[in-house]
Amino acid sequence: MSPAVSVGMLGQVETYDNAEFRAPETRRWLTTVLRPAGMLNRSGMDQVARALAILAACSDMVVIDLTAATITSPHALARTLAAPAAELDQAGRCLLLRGVPPQVRAELDRAAVPAIALADDAPPAPGSGH
Repeated sequence: MSPAVSVGMLGQVETYDNAEFRAPETRRWLTTVLRPAGMLNRSGMDQVARALAILAACSDMVVIDLTAATITSPHALARTLAAPAAELDQAGRCLLLRGVPPQVRAELDRAAVPAIALADDAPPAPGSGH
C-alpha cells in the first residue's frame, strides 16, 4: 500500500487508498440454548437432532438444558449428540449439557461424546450470586 502525500498549510498529511485497508476482524460469540421439555423419546430426539444440526453450524456454544426433559434412552441421546458435539469440538466450539442424569453421563462417557456435562445438582459457578 503506497501513501499519497499532501502538503498544505497544516503540514504534511499521508493518506491511504481505502480499498487496500482491512479493518481488524472483531471476534463475535453466539451461545444458543436448547431446552427440550417432556418425554425425550425417539421423536423428541429427532427434533433435538434437527435443531442441533442447525445450531452447531452457526453457534460458538450450544447449551442443551435437560432439566425439564425425561430421557427415555440415554444410549440413543448419546448417539444423537455425538456428531454435532464432534463438529463443534473440531471447530474449537462447545456443546454444554445441563441437568445431565448419571445414566446419561455414563453413556456420554462410553460413546466418548466431546461435550461438557453438568449434573442437575451441580453447584453454581463462583460469583454467580446463586
